[in-house]
Amino acid sequence: MDSLPAFEQRNGLAAELASALPGRVHVAGEPQFRDSLARVFFPEAARRSPSCVVTPADVADVATTLTRAAAAGVPVTVRGGGLSSNCVRDDAVLLDLSVHFATARTDGDSHVVVGGGATVGEALAATTPTGRVIPVGIAGIAGLGLITRGGVGYLTRDLGLTLDQIVELEMVLPDGTWLRLSEDSRGVEEELWWAARGCAPSFGVVTSARLRTHPQGPVYVERAVVGLDALATYFATAPQLPRHTTMGAVLGWGGGPDPVLLVYTACRSSCDDDVDVARSATSAVVAASKNTFFRAETSGRYLAGLPEFAIPGPGGAEPAAIAPPDPTSTAHRGWFYGKSVFTGPNLGADIADGLAAAITAAPTRACRIDFQHTGGALADVEDTATAFWGRRGEWNVPLNAIWSDAADTDACRAWARDTLAVLAPGTIGGYSVELRSGFAESAAEIDAAYGGNLRKLRDLRDRIDPGGVLLNHPLAQELP
Repeated sequence: MDSLPAFEQRNGLAAELASALPGRVHVAGEPQFRDSLARVFFPEAARRSPSCVVTPADVADVATTLTRAAAAGVPVTVRGGGLSSNCVRDDAVLLDLSVHFATARTDGDSHVVVGGGATVGEALAATTPTGRVIPVGIAGIAGLGLITRGGVGYLTRDLGLTLDQIVELEMVLPDGTWLRLSEDSRGVEEELWWAARGCAPSFGVVTSARLRTHPQGPVYVERAVVGLDALATYFATAPQLPRHTTMGAVLGWGGGPDPVLLVYTACRSSCDDDVDVARSATSAVVAASKNTFFRAETSGRYLAGLPEFAIPGPGGAEPAAIAPPDPTSTAHRGWFYGKSVFTGPNLGADIADGLAAAITAAPTRACRIDFQHTGGALADVEDTATAFWGRRGEWNVPLNAIWSDAADTDACRAWARDTLAVLAPGTIGGYSVELRSGFAESAAEIDAAYGGNLRKLRDLRDRIDPGGVLLNHPLAQELP
């Protein structure tokens, strides 16, 4: 039960903000309050109860919200694209940028400017007429949280992370200061330019980002669904591919009685010889299995024109697209518990056997283990050049425990942790996008995600947000 002073503090702030920002502050029971929560992708975040929702119309509104929240001692979280599991917290102010900052436009011939509430799908749509793209993740529904904290996808091996494309950021600090950060920044702003590329939610509200774009024609994709007996061959084959080709994979359940391995090979080159290399790599993995359930190739525009990174259904039926939730739906959305680690290229037969056993023992058929193939250009930037850590990785491996029955909660969380232990011999770091505070393992995962950059990040955050106003990121929870 909340203490009366804490209750009054939160509700008094909501009233104060409503007076300062008329029409842009919403409390429980109001349509915009419900809509802001209902459109958050992760179900556990959507079920939380912020003290109020603020839908700022401009940067001044963002600054007003932050400074008044800081003065009242009430924390703030930020909703951009709405994918993050950390963008809503109980009793915090939810700053929803998706209403008035969901903008994306090209800027000259080779850049795109993305508003703080836009998704990467909207950014790519803006670049479509130019024939250019930015490398993003595997789905279009992520927002600035992904852009500023990583962005691992089909073009990573060739072009690097999404955050590596950032040339300028506009950010509002917890004290209300508005900054434009770039490689020309100096002093504390230079420190923030470093920190924002990998850990932005711990330091300020990013209201806009300018990114370089790259020319890109149709991407060739070949998918094959085979037995788990091909996993060790997949581990040996993928690291040998040239930069223009990535070979991702999913361990999970399709339409059959047993779990399977999906191999997803994507080549960004239009050269026939390069496509043949990609095709041959897929063939090598297929040949290593006693069973081939599906194999097909296609090409399409990155990202919306490519198949989903998911196992096809019976008869090769396309999996449902990853999409934002329907805010009008009353259907139960279940639960999700995710982990994500970077591994080196040394995943061998023992780890393959352990992962095959893990997916076979998954508590629900919705659980899956993804292998997002990195390497290549990821390592062209030093780990200390930005706040992002883990650039020597060959794979980003998200472990997704998904369930619809509350009785499966403990089993699904234990499964994810046990599967991490199988990967431990090859793990070199963690992906901060999947960090969550409040669990026994959270501190160790923060260490893994930021490695040698963590001390510098903590010191900077002590200076920029000493009151801990921003709660979007677990780093905000563990100030020394």
